[in-house]
Amino acid sequence: MLSVCGSSSDWGACPDSRRSVSGFAVFLGDTLIDWKSKKQQVVSLSSAEAEYRAMGKAATELTWLVRLLSDFGVTIDMPIPLYCDNQAALHIARNPVFHERTKLY
Repeated sequence: MLSVCGSSSDWGACPDSRRSVSGFAVFLGDTLIDWKSKKQQVVSLSSAEAEYRAMGKAATELTWLVRLLSDFGVTIDMPIPLYCDNQAALHIARNPVFHERTKLY
């Protein structure tokens, strides 16, 4: 089973640019197969926004990884769990309506 553990961000981590750092780790069963930690391209106005962007990057990487694994004949059960500890970001992700107060985009 493929899962993403620790889709997270450090809000405003860089003291010079105030940009957040996103990170995630992808496991196939109990084996770590992919991970990434990178400074976000834009300044997030809240921790929820930074976490939501981190979830988006993790989902993008998962899409690529599922297609790569299928080229090797590995089938992946869907849906793939994506874990996040920020309740506000999870609420935004679950509710696909325009969120005026979040100022995400």
